[in-house]
Amino acid sequence: MHKKHFFLSNNIAEARGFSPQKQGFDGHTLPSKDRAAQASMVKEQYVAVVNQIVTHLEEREKQGQPVANGIYVDLKMDKSFIPDSLGKQDSPKGATIMKVTDNGEENDVDVTVYVKKDKKDWLKNKVDDYSSKNTAKGKPCNERLIAPINGVEATDIRTLYVSAEEFDTIPEEGSYIYELWMSHSKENSQERIENTLHQLGIEKMAEPLLFDGVDVWLIKSTKQQLCTLPLSLGYIEGIRPYHKPSILTSSNPEKREWSELIKGEITYDEDADVIVGILDSGVNNAHELLKPALPDERMDVAIGVLEATDKTDHGTGMAGLALLGDLTNIAYQRETPVAVHHALSSVKIYEAGYETPKEFYGAVIEEAIGKASDMGASIQCMAITDESAYNGIATSSSAALDESIYHQGQCDRLVLVSAGNIQTPDVDHNNYIESCKANAVQSPAQAWNALTVGAYTEKTLVGDESFKPLAAPGGVSPYSCSSYPWHEKRNKPEIVMEGGNVAYHDLLRETSHSDLSLVTTSNEQEEPLEPFNATSAATGLAARLAAQIKVENPQLSMLSIRGLMVHSARWTDEMMRINNVEERMTLCGYGVPDENAAVYSNEKCATYIFENQLEPYTQGDSGNIYGKMHYYDLPWPKELLEDMGDEYVRIRITLSYYVKPSPGYAGRTSKYRYPSATLHFDLKTATETEEEFLCRRNRQEGEKTTQNDATRWNVKQQKRERGTVQSDWIECTAADLAEMDKIVVFPGQGWWKERKLDNVDNSVPYSLIVSIETKETDIYNAVETAISNRIGVPIAQEV
Repeated sequence: MHKKHFFLSNNIAEARGFSPQKQGFDGHTLPSKDRAAQASMVKEQYVAVVNQIVTHLEEREKQGQPVANGIYVDLKMDKSFIPDSLGKQDSPKGATIMKVTDNGEENDVDVTVYVKKDKKDWLKNKVDDYSSKNTAKGKPCNERLIAPINGVEATDIRTLYVSAEEFDTIPEEGSYIYELWMSHSKENSQERIENTLHQLGIEKMAEPLLFDGVDVWLIKSTKQQLCTLPLSLGYIEGIRPYHKPSILTSSNPEKREWSELIKGEITYDEDADVIVGILDSGVNNAHELLKPALPDERMDVAIGVLEATDKTDHGTGMAGLALLGDLTNIAYQRETPVAVHHALSSVKIYEAGYETPKEFYGAVIEEAIGKASDMGASIQCMAITDESAYNGIATSSSAALDESIYHQGQCDRLVLVSAGNIQTPDVDHNNYIESCKANAVQSPAQAWNALTVGAYTEKTLVGDESFKPLAAPGGVSPYSCSSYPWHEKRNKPEIVMEGGNVAYHDLLRETSHSDLSLVTTSNEQEEPLEPFNATSAATGLAARLAAQIKVENPQLSMLSIRGLMVHSARWTDEMMRINNVEERMTLCGYGVPDENAAVYSNEKCATYIFENQLEPYTQGDSGNIYGKMHYYDLPWPKELLEDMGDEYVRIRITLSYYVKPSPGYAGRTSKYRYPSATLHFDLKTATETEEEFLCRRNRQEGEKTTQNDATRWNVKQQKRERGTVQSDWIECTAADLAEMDKIVVFPGQGWWKERKLDNVDNSVPYSLIVSIETKETDIYNAVETAISNRIGVPIAQEV
């Protein structure tokens, strides 16, 4: 029987001052170098490079050409010792890291730094101190900077480009569109940058996208003009090609005559106030299955798009899935009425055949999300991605997506984004999982705040025996991209939904097939239904699930709805055949959401939901320090759990929050420099006292005397903390769970900690979700009693 989740808002939590316990040494040892020889090598090479570049700049200045107020230098450094910074921008130290480039060498990376001309002796002075002075501990001064340097070279434009190999492929003739990433500095006003671009003959294509720490300019330039940029502008973090978004649509539709039959089974809620925004190629809202839920006043366009209707036959399909789900289920179960209690809006962000961008795609995303929100759509879905892979680092579009979801700290939006699709010719029918592993999640799906949706499939039946499905039931869909190539940056996708299967035919090779696809609404009046597949289809279904959760749980925030979708996800038996948890998560995240578990509790699964805000940092005597942690002493069915004894149970915990992005150099290379603040959770072990648990996590509580039992978790702390929705679970005896009734939520690193707190939000809204699951004994009523006894009122009811 369906039961309401227990929504406890910010009840129960106790705020306490927080200081993390000290962590162990990272295990890296500085390379052993002869001090005098190392100092001589670094100084000699650096001075030669500086003199060479300064001479070149002086020649340009004499010719009346624009000149940068500093120089770019590449430090070849040991991979284990890349410094977080070399001094704050515009400070007396005078050097700022612009980029770190891994060239595939075994031990070295290129650390590109920008040094102002009047501070050109920066590294020379550091070397002099290294060679002649010691620290109080008897170590050479600046050893962690100087000892790892294996060489110094002048920065080449190829280093500032996204990759040297890709730069070499740019044609010598013709102008192309690029993104110019500029780090914030006092010397680089927008006016100065614009004037310099004009002097170089480089066209500004759009107003810059403004982020914390970095601005991104859209420019049109020849290859030769690009080469002049490092000599003309300081604080360039990087240059990238601009890729227009793409839609990987499904196969050609087959005629269906079900539309009228299906419509007769559906009832629409005229007063629906839960609205799903479709950010896509527009929607044909005259379609008989969509018209009751999508009036003309909720049809709009983003900047750069001409009209709201669907010319590409993609957005209409997305709308059908987000509203009604896979129509196959309705068509073959026509005795079961379908009640729809949510509605749609549409913002067209893609124009078929629209090649030259008048605006950044990131700006289009910001505009579209804002317009959809204005039409009442807190839940939005987007299945338009950039085919190029960025190895999980932030792009202008993913950062714009994060910024829009964060929404100035309101955190009141949920955006579901497709992981990106593998085209059928690129699928290896002999081992399609290897194709999934080779194709990286596409931008902007690497966004921290977005819920990224991959595809799995249960569709394996084909009427024509000459077509063989590639994926087994419950397997990852052959269409679905993965984060496997990212090398453990983040868990993307977080969930997977039905996306259809790929068939193999001896003559046609790998191909889509209507029997292995979902069915949805079509843009064509003559063919009102069509096959639809891949991660686009999965994202549409995910948006529908989010709406169903909100309809049944109207008090929940978007953070909680996002959290419940992950919290309810499970790996199928077929997914469990991927033995390595790390690999499994890169392919299918936390698995397939259980729709009933996401929307409701039941007798054997009781779900607590807390919503709160945490102040992560505070002003200390000599800078910012950690602020608060939240301590949860849960209303716990302790007596029942003790009586259950050795019966096995599961506790699952999910933490969901958003970050304000900082997509500059540091944010692209360190998981702690992109987010404004990070949050983490921990659970008391069965053998700890309350005091021991608090001391283990919080230095302010006292000396640490116990160790965390990391083996009890299924995902493990390191893996689950690669993102802003973190979920993990423990399977144990009920008797042990009776003692595991305390949780802490505490802050980690983030760039807010390095800023004046008066200038940042310094408050992180979050959702904490906790479930107790049993196999034999009903638990729900005992949880309800424990909550009622604690706060004095009944919380839940049957639905």
